[in-house]
Amino acid sequence: MTVELFRAIPESKLAESSEGYRRQSTLRIPSNVPYVVDNLWEWLRPDSMPSRRHAVYASGTPELALENASAPLANGDCYVACRVVVGANEIRVAQLQVSDARNHEDIRMISRWLSRHSREFTEISLAERQVLALLFSPGLRQKELEELRQQSQLIQNLCAHVQEHSTLWPTASTAPNATSGELFFELLGSALYRLAPLPAVSPQISTNPNMR
Repeated sequence: MTVELFRAIPESKLAESSEGYRRQSTLRIPSNVPYVVDNLWEWLRPDSMPSRRHAVYASGTPELALENASAPLANGDCYVACRVVVGANEIRVAQLQVSDARNHEDIRMISRWLSRHSREFTEISLAERQVLALLFSPGLRQKELEELRQQSQLIQNLCAHVQEHSTLWPTASTAPNATSGELFFELLGSALYRLAPLPAVSPQISTNPNMR
């Protein structure tokens, strides 16, 4: 299977990108969703799907890559659209149906459940509250959340509800397309990816004050 992925980086970073990038070994906690949601998504994540915490974000077309570019630009620098060069068997890839995970229906579904059960949170013991608080901390691993689930009936109930109603992974595609759905991939093992610059693609964004 051929996977078409694109990223846009500052032109000044092209030489560096030719050396290739490896998998990010440390956790990067997504900042666009609440910690509790990120933890539940990671707990539900199938082995075939990429972890958002080690993900590289990409786009399905060069044009979308330029629109989504966010790396800081120095004065006079500009974004260049690049093809991601990596073997299809060296990555896990997923594309969401929404352009940004912060807009996913799961977030509202989880928030509504928490709101409906807010009174129960005040009625549990201090010890159980301390366990519950960990659910809202950043970067829980699957095993850690599973351990919390075994210690708290409230967490068990929440997990059961989310497991039944979450649509993030069931509706994510492993065959990226040219839509604007959030697209990300995770490198496997010691694999690396490179970026191959493409001919000029519109739009190009520049901080050059003489350009309009």
